[in-house]
Amino acid sequence: MQVNIKLAQDILNKSQILYTAEELSQRTKAIAEAIEAEIENEIPLLLTVMNGGMFFASEVMKHIKKPFIADYIHASRYGDTTFGSGHISWYRQPKAEDVKDKVIYVLDDILDEGHTLAEIVRVLTHLGAKQCKLAVLIDKNLGKAKPINAHFIGYTAPNKYLFGCGMDIYGIYRQLSNIYIYNE
Repeated sequence: MQVNIKLAQDILNKSQILYTAEELSQRTKAIAEAIEAEIENEIPLLLTVMNGGMFFASEVMKHIKKPFIADYIHASRYGDTTFGSGHISWYRQPKAEDVKDKVIYVLDDILDEGHTLAEIVRVLTHLGAKQCKLAVLIDKNLGKAKPINAHFIGYTAPNKYLFGCGMDIYGIYRQLSNIYIYNE
């Protein structure tokens, strides 16, 4: 969908704040503290899922004082469409030498249906990751089982279209500090 300024403003006008920047900041810091508490005698790999996970991951990482390696992967089930096709597209895959025998924390903005994150964890495990834990800012309540669960969750959200804090709507508004529900 081609988005213009009028449509972008209309989207924002039809939306309401679900979580404020202040609420998100507190939860993100708590997740960082929980991850840091687990880091012992190893240097873990904190792996950001692009593009949506970059905002959440940067907030988590800035609160962890123990050493870690930061990297990213890019896999998507959505592409340029709103609804997933069921096919996972890899734009940047992890390398075996980067993940083998490592404790890995995968950081993403949202656990929606879970297929992409389940595939990411499957690939990391196949490549020899010692341990793989998932941290998400939002776990969407779909009312059904998912193929994967997160170890660290900021908030559980209703099954609505969400945007802001890494999540986009038609490719825009990832940068917003609040998370919004779009009321179509």
